[in-house]
Amino acid sequence: MPQVIRSPKVYDVCIIGSGAAGGTAAKILTEGGLSVVMLEAGGPLNPERDYKEHVWPYQLPHRGAGIGGKFRQELNNEFLAPNGFWEIEGEPYTSAPGSRFRWFRSRIVGGRTNHWGRIALRFAPVDFKARSTDGMGDDWPINYEELAPYYDKVESYIGVFGTKENIPSAPDGVFLPSPPPRCTELLIKKSCDKLNVLCVPSRLAILTKPLNNRLPCHYCGQCGRGCLTASNFSSSQVMLPPAEATGRFTLITNAMAREIVVRNDGKAQAVSYIDKNSSSEKRVYAKAFIVAASACESARLLLNSRSSLFPDGLANSSGAVGRYLTDTVGSWAGGYFPQLEKMPRHNHDGVGGMHVYIPWWKFDRKNEFLRGYHMEIWGGQGMPGPGEFDGVCTEFEGYGAALKQRCRTRYGTFIGIAGRGEMIPNQHCYCEIDPDVVDQWGIPVLRFHWQWGENELRMARDMQETVRSIIETAGGTFFTTAVPNGSPPYGIADGGVIIH
Repeated sequence: MPQVIRSPKVYDVCIIGSGAAGGTAAKILTEGGLSVVMLEAGGPLNPERDYKEHVWPYQLPHRGAGIGGKFRQELNNEFLAPNGFWEIEGEPYTSAPGSRFRWFRSRIVGGRTNHWGRIALRFAPVDFKARSTDGMGDDWPINYEELAPYYDKVESYIGVFGTKENIPSAPDGVFLPSPPPRCTELLIKKSCDKLNVLCVPSRLAILTKPLNNRLPCHYCGQCGRGCLTASNFSSSQVMLPPAEATGRFTLITNAMAREIVVRNDGKAQAVSYIDKNSSSEKRVYAKAFIVAASACESARLLLNSRSSLFPDGLANSSGAVGRYLTDTVGSWAGGYFPQLEKMPRHNHDGVGGMHVYIPWWKFDRKNEFLRGYHMEIWGGQGMPGPGEFDGVCTEFEGYGAALKQRCRTRYGTFIGIAGRGEMIPNQHCYCEIDPDVVDQWGIPVLRFHWQWGENELRMARDMQETVRSIIETAGGTFFTTAVPNGSPPYGIADGGVIIH
């Protein structure tokens, strides 16, 4: 049996995962005087080397077109920051028959904070009282008033732009100035005003003024590809550097956690992990542990931490670990606006995300569904990515100068609107350990079960109808790939896709 290499030091706290939760915990605990070790399953991150926000498609081999039999997504890795993958070689997961679930795993320091949309919204008071409001789910054990001071602290530190609107479903926060709306966003805003649909400046964790030694956004519009100036929030650039500066922080990368090891009294004493560089198994010891490896990886770790004391996994006496898995309800549509073909070319970039959005609504009225959703707006003439004009080239015949001119005139004339709503947990959505499949290190993998409820399907249908009304009122030609009896119905995204 291979020998397990033991760390000689016992840390105050071991954190598994370096994303939003793990990074924040590391900063607070180390600044409070505790010694912290962090395990990250992915590799180290060097912004100077890894971030690519200023790389243009024409700088890629063959401008990003597939060569040598490779898929474009592989080449896109030369265009994107190293954010993570839908499929990882040697690290499979499985899905039960009939389940449509996709699992995005971020294997890099900072986790999902390296690629998230930076949409930083507060929960509203009503969100903490779901069961009291509509009889579904459970009320939270805390309320908004108790959490609000911590929202203030986080926003003051990371930087969130927005405007105070006094919207009950979207509480105001500590805001930096908002960037002005783009031309396309003004078009949608005017349509929303006609329909009496609220459309306000968005709230994103991107700096518009200097804050805590970080520079403001320089409006290249490429947030999803990294940010050399750390103007958008990521754990890797905002939370971990202060932790490292204390001298009490140890980061171990390429460390794939296998299980949490407990003492005879049932208390956790160590984490057993695989050093992916050497394929050796090691243990790190601590007095306390924080599992912050993302929802599903955290469930996997707890379920794999079986022992005679915990035969069903650690912290699973309720049997609820991995159960009631949820995603954000998502469905999108959009429209073509011929009037935008005549729009003069101008700097349209802005931040890497929407400047306006439609805040949480329909939660307080009688609908065919419970809860509510907000809507995100995208489009414009920002930097095109590889393969951006595939659709134009497929739709129109020709080649050479005429086709290029057609690409130019059509570019930026499509506006998309995506609904993002609340899913009600159900017993059919969960992850469990697959008894027959392990990863390349012998760690049992997850098997996913997924089934959207009727409430979510009705919400997705409402999203489609809302987008149609906004697009057509704005003078656009509505477009959607969604059909009522499609697979999936009403264009609802597969489980795991929106919240990735």
